[in-house]
Amino acid sequence: MAQAWHSGERGFSVMGTQLNYAAWAQRHAPASAPTAPALNSLRLLSPPRATALLHLRDGAVVLYRRAGSLVWQVRFKLWDQRWHRCSTRHRDQHMAVRAAGDMYDRAKFCQAAGVPLTTRRFGAVAALTVQALDAEIEQGVRPMSNRDYQRVINKYLVPFFGKYLLTSIDAALVREYEVWRNDRMGHAPQASTLMTHAAAYRRVWDTAVQQGWLSERQAFPALSRRGARSQARPAFSAAETAQLRAFMCTWCESGGHRHTSRQIKWLLRDHVEILLGTGMRCGTESMGMLWQHVGWHVDTGGQRYLRLWVSGKTGARWLIAKHDTAQAFERLAERQRGVGLSLDDAIAAQLPVPVFALDDGTQPYGLAGTFARLLQAAGLSRDPQTGQPRTLYSLRHTYATAELLSGTDIHTLARQMGTSVHMLERHYSKLTATMAAGQLA
Repeated sequence: MAQAWHSGERGFSVMGTQLNYAAWAQRHAPASAPTAPALNSLRLLSPPRATALLHLRDGAVVLYRRAGSLVWQVRFKLWDQRWHRCSTRHRDQHMAVRAAGDMYDRAKFCQAAGVPLTTRRFGAVAALTVQALDAEIEQGVRPMSNRDYQRVINKYLVPFFGKYLLTSIDAALVREYEVWRNDRMGHAPQASTLMTHAAAYRRVWDTAVQQGWLSERQAFPALSRRGARSQARPAFSAAETAQLRAFMCTWCESGGHRHTSRQIKWLLRDHVEILLGTGMRCGTESMGMLWQHVGWHVDTGGQRYLRLWVSGKTGARWLIAKHDTAQAFERLAERQRGVGLSLDDAIAAQLPVPVFALDDGTQPYGLAGTFARLLQAAGLSRDPQTGQPRTLYSLRHTYATAELLSGTDIHTLARQMGTSVHMLERHYSKLTATMAAGQLA
């Protein structure tokens, strides 16, 4: 017996064991099937994103997300009225809010305690310090001292401290460095060397403070300045100076195997005479002097003085040469590029060329070796009292000793030599009683 059941609203019927969907399909079929372009235009709806900017702590703390990033960043303003920025490292908004509050509280505590919020490695700060020293050298600010600081930083400080964070350097590490440095140098440095190292080390820490990587109130372990006092360089006595000057004439006239060798002998003689008559430093000051730095100074009484402009370890300065040094300048002018100028003509020409030069305008690499051979030939290589070997710098020491013994005011001498009164008193204190012999006898 056949059974029939109609679904009514559902639109399908059951007849026997057969299901009939034809009516339902006809009633609910779409007017037309969607085309491919229509399907391609469909988009998935993304859930709405949370706000990308939140203000906390009365606006002192701001949470935000950069474009293309799901991680929350935070910036906050402290008592210095500067914005400090860092990452919360959280994507969840609630976790980021909690982390931002903790970071803000920690930063306020560090600022109150004088602890920097960020720090750097010693090597990075040292690199900035070297750049700052380069800028000072270009401006003529203490070029010799700044070059010494650069040498200490690059040769000693960076190889040892370079990888350490500034905040991790303590007194124990500094003492370890001093042992390492002394081993590398092969001897215990003298007090003057230790002062140079300590000053270079301090420059690095000063740079860190200027950049905000260290607080001014934060103490740092200092390098030791205690060392053996350096001995005064040996000088020539008045008799030895006269012996040296007389011997140089014979020594130069003996000639040499080559033309250049003969030129260097005559150049050294004039160099020695001018160092003895001015007290300038050999090297940068003397070899860097140009003819445009030489001139005449005439006082109100009509007296003419030879005035020189030199630049070296302590900067640039004017100095007055002894009258007899004019003869050495005359000889140098006559040999200037083979032109045969007089001293007055050379001064008037204001030539931007070195004073101490060979006839082709070039300068020798150095005169120290030739001077050592001169002293050996003259029998004046060592100080008879101390046994120390003499060098070109002994001529500067000879000048200072002679001036103090002749009664030159120590302040005037300090300006002439480009040094400090303290340095003169420290190195020439043994002359104090001798200078006052007329009062003490």
